[in-house]
Amino acid sequence: MKKKTTTSAWRKAALAATSFCAAVLVMEIVFRAAGIQARYYRPHTHALIREDDGPQQPAAEGFVPLANHRTVYYSDARNYFGDDTAVDHRFNSAGWRDVEHSIVKPPGTYRILGLGDSYLMGQGVHAEDLFFTRLGQLLNHAHLPVQVETINTGISGKNSADELQLLEHRGLAYDPDLVVVNFVPNDVETDLSTDKPLIEFYRNYTSITQKPDWLSEYSYLWSWMRQRILQEVVARQYIKDCVASFNRDSKKWHDCRAALTGIVEKCRSHHVPIMLAVFPFYIELNGDYPFQPIHDRVDAFCLDNNVPVLDLREVYHDYSGPELWVHPTDQHPNELAHRLAAEALAEFILARRCIPDWSPPTSGT
Repeated sequence: MKKKTTTSAWRKAALAATSFCAAVLVMEIVFRAAGIQARYYRPHTHALIREDDGPQQPAAEGFVPLANHRTVYYSDARNYFGDDTAVDHRFNSAGWRDVEHSIVKPPGTYRILGLGDSYLMGQGVHAEDLFFTRLGQLLNHAHLPVQVETINTGISGKNSADELQLLEHRGLAYDPDLVVVNFVPNDVETDLSTDKPLIEFYRNYTSITQKPDWLSEYSYLWSWMRQRILQEVVARQYIKDCVASFNRDSKKWHDCRAALTGIVEKCRSHHVPIMLAVFPFYIELNGDYPFQPIHDRVDAFCLDNNVPVLDLREVYHDYSGPELWVHPTDQHPNELAHRLAAEALAEFILARRCIPDWSPPTSGT
């Protein structure tokens, strides 16, 4: 009797295994017929290009002066990058991605100094589309009594402590009339070049979903399932770690907050108004945005320190997020995201009457 029961159990197990394999085979056929599989992209590449024999090393609080940092992408679904699918990031003599600026402020000029990282620098975006450049253009079309000059000091990989040093050592020498700190959730990181785990969401998120394993080469079904598992499980852990970095007892947030406080105090000691623009990570913006606790923490800091803050997450509430990426392998804000940020910040500055002797034009003028 026992032998018969064992044989029956084996038959059931064999039948279940056969049914499972048949179901997987049918699903594989369906996925292949429908062309459903994970999408993988070749990673973009970077190259430092110099047209002379100038320095190869970065300037203090800047990038390599007068250099061109070229990024090449391997697809161009938006027809934005051009025939060579590349974006050139050209730097001025100060090592900033901007036009040249004199130390001495020209008469009749209102200077806005921007502090930030690759979001402000405009990774993957052509120079004419940079949001800080657009900001100056928008303000100069607003019937102002002065000429607005924006200075973009954004450098990839910099954090709030780096921005404090730049402000102290170089930024204030330009005699700004307004300082705009452009805050991104990874600004708590102390060293983006380290091999230790980072709160660098766009880098981590894309890397875990753009590298197929050996089985993905043969199975549409597996490649599709694996990519979504990584997105839902591994990426969620990055989100959890990122939010945790802004807890009250987090050393990363403690150091970041101290640097922000230093920026505020340094500006006020020089009688320079300051404001923050908080950029989001571009994911689930129109839904349950997972990084909202970070925005709340930074907004609370600004409230406690009487610093005007523009939370740009609200500007993008009609977008999911990926449509604002530079590229599927690069979650930096694209040209549309830059334009929306410029329009929102220009409106914010004008609404707060930051520029002296200006008032909105009356209707009919």
